[in-house]
Amino acid sequence: MSFDRLTIEDDRFLINRLIGQAPRNTLVREFFMNAQESAALASDGQKLVRIFPTTIDNVKKLTFWNTGPGMDATDLRIATNLSASIGKKMSLSENFGIGAKVSGLTVSPAGIRYRSCKGGLVHQVTIGFDEEAGTFVRFAYEVEGRQEAVFDVTDAVRGSADLSYDWTEVVLMGEDDDHDTILEPLGRGIRVDRSYVPSQIFRRFSAFRPGVKVIVDVAMTKGGGRGETGRTRTLRTLQDVIPQLPNAEVVTCPDTGVKVHYVHDPKHPNYSHSLSALANPATSSTTFCALVHKGERYDFRTSTKWSAVAPNYGIPFGSTVLTVEIVLPDEMALPNQYRDALTTVDERSPISTDDFAVKVRELMPEWVKEVIRAAHPPRDENLEDLQTDLQKLLDEFRLPTKTYAKSIRAPERTEDSDAGLDEATAVDAEPVDEEEDRFLRGEGSGGQRATNKKARKAPEGAKLSREAQALERAPTIEILVEPSEIDEKQMKSRAGRYYKDAQTLFINGLYSAVDRMTAELEVHFAGQVEGEALRGIVLRAAQRSMAFRVGKATCYAISKRLVDGWSLEDLDKATSPESLSLAADDYRQSMLTARKWIAAELKAHGFATDETEAA
Repeated sequence: MSFDRLTIEDDRFLINRLIGQAPRNTLVREFFMNAQESAALASDGQKLVRIFPTTIDNVKKLTFWNTGPGMDATDLRIATNLSASIGKKMSLSENFGIGAKVSGLTVSPAGIRYRSCKGGLVHQVTIGFDEEAGTFVRFAYEVEGRQEAVFDVTDAVRGSADLSYDWTEVVLMGEDDDHDTILEPLGRGIRVDRSYVPSQIFRRFSAFRPGVKVIVDVAMTKGGGRGETGRTRTLRTLQDVIPQLPNAEVVTCPDTGVKVHYVHDPKHPNYSHSLSALANPATSSTTFCALVHKGERYDFRTSTKWSAVAPNYGIPFGSTVLTVEIVLPDEMALPNQYRDALTTVDERSPISTDDFAVKVRELMPEWVKEVIRAAHPPRDENLEDLQTDLQKLLDEFRLPTKTYAKSIRAPERTEDSDAGLDEATAVDAEPVDEEEDRFLRGEGSGGQRATNKKARKAPEGAKLSREAQALERAPTIEILVEPSEIDEKQMKSRAGRYYKDAQTLFINGLYSAVDRMTAELEVHFAGQVEGEALRGIVLRAAQRSMAFRVGKATCYAISKRLVDGWSLEDLDKATSPESLSLAADDYRQSMLTARKWIAAELKAHGFATDETEAA
């Protein structure tokens, strides 16, 4: 069959746009991947990648060097074309043959210098942006009276380089001759950590190619060696240092083949670094959550980004000592054009770690749960009565869980239906009058709650109906009082944060409304009780009172799920930390019930006050 193949009319525009739009953060990944792929083809014991500074006119330039098959002049000319690689398979599921050159030229338009030794001869070519041509080119150099882009530099490097085996070297010149690409590898004015390059490799690659050894100059690693060069450290993967960690386990989902790798990586008792960081001094190692596909990590979340979302993964506490890797089967995903994210194979829809949060919770081993419990010892405060009152409030709306709701066929609406109501309709149930008053009257020790009615017992053997079992549960309340925990959940200056997937509501026990309410309550009880004892009880009352206000606001927001006109975005806004903070700020509505609760607590502890006597 004959055909007329499509070509590119304005290739200069396409190349300029492709490079101009490329992300900078893929630079290290692309050059390291090329280096390790080539090194993996070297003889056993000779598979080596080195990363170090090359000094050119007294300016340091970032350099990637590797063993493996070298390139002659013809190979170098081909390899520096876009969409071209030497000795590699070109496909969507493998390397594209485009990434390193595109991302490299984005941050290093002044030039990327390639040198390669093959059969004892070394050739050089430099690609970059030419102002006169208005596009990216192979720079021409004066060589023996001729203008050449690819030329022999064997004699120039003899004595400073070993020519007895094949190797390839890539040097990033940066934005101009004075650009230090060791200090600022991503561009002028973009400062990064000293160990940025090895840390990017450690974070991106869950494994190196078999047999490949990676060494990094001390000028580019954490720890000692600042200002030095010439000494090196070996870079290891997390898998390499796992034997030195307390525990790690891979659990496979039988239905999907997805594997979840749980790793316990605590801080060293005598240092501020994690155990993995001490075992891998070439890089900065912290706990994280990420997708893993074909040995590479995507959607990498660490530090505060990991701590902020960890509760949705069943890790409300302990994210600073727990790493979670979600390993996808090869056929489940594809990288996008620039290899900085994963997509589904068919629809090309983005894939994130959040898509597997439920799986992480379901497959979680018991030892991981124990680490989580140990990271947050239970407080003396008993919040069962708070939970009970919030559940009663939510039960009024007979709100089914999301899963159960899908199995119920909603009746068709008519013009006379309740369309347009601004809140969910409650069933005829006992009204929850003065909810906070009843909550605060509960004994602080978690004893019997006061009631004017006797509980009616159902016949022996009775159990909740299927519908009742499927009703939405009130969120679990966790009051945080440690500044570090509040920062981890990104709750500074926020009263609460609700994790709907984990059904957990975190309360900022140090929120400003607590301080204001505490100050006013202390003034009211001043002089009646010894200061420190009063302070503790008043603070508990203020924190519990705010927790209840925020909990009520959350439950009312959850109830809107059945209301027409409330989108998922609206529900998220209603339970946002900002919205919950507004509910917390209205503390004066709770002053009377808080005073009654404090008086009851003082009396229970043997402190008789004027208010307790009046009560």
